Amino acid sequence: LEFRRQHLNDERLHRQIDKLEEISGWKTRKKNEGYGAAITECFNTPVGQVVKVSKSSAGKIKIDKVWAVMDCGWYVNPDTIKAQIEGSIVMAIGAAAIHEIIFKDGMTVQKNFYEYIMPRIADAPPVEIHIMENDADATGVGEPGLPAFAPALANAIYDLTGKRIRKLPIDLAKV
Repeated sequence: LEFRRQHLNDERLHRQIDKLEEISGWKTRKKNEGYGAAITECFNTPVGQVVKVSKSSAGKIKIDKVWAVMDCGWYVNPDTIKAQIEGSIVMAIGAAAIHEIIFKDGMTVQKNFYEYIMPRIADAPPVEIHIMENDADATGVGEPGLPAFAPALANAIYDLTGKRIRKLPIDLAKV
């Protein structure tokens, strides 16, 4: 987050980084916890996410929690925005760590949707969402919650294990 603060000179983004630090306990991280952050902009809406990971007793990476901060300008219904972000994070978990189409001899192994694994409720970590308060013009809230998750997860895994992720989907059992 400090790297982002040094290289982003927008005051609204600095307030967003402050909020991410505050809600995630970024400055009080503990040993055996990996924290990763990412800030993206989609449909003129900056979204920052912090992902916390740890290793389970079986050695698998476990996503412990996700914090998200969206700055979408003025808004009417915060519950709708939170639902959009939660859905985006679950969809992003699928894209980052579950979805994969496998090819064998030039053909897909999956023949239909029943063979294409999707995130389940057990894959969904606790998510804490905050919406920045300001009077700026309203911006998008549907898709912006998705892009920050994968890089934040990869950064959290690096923080915990020292291994850089270079390919998706991330096999959390083998990192």
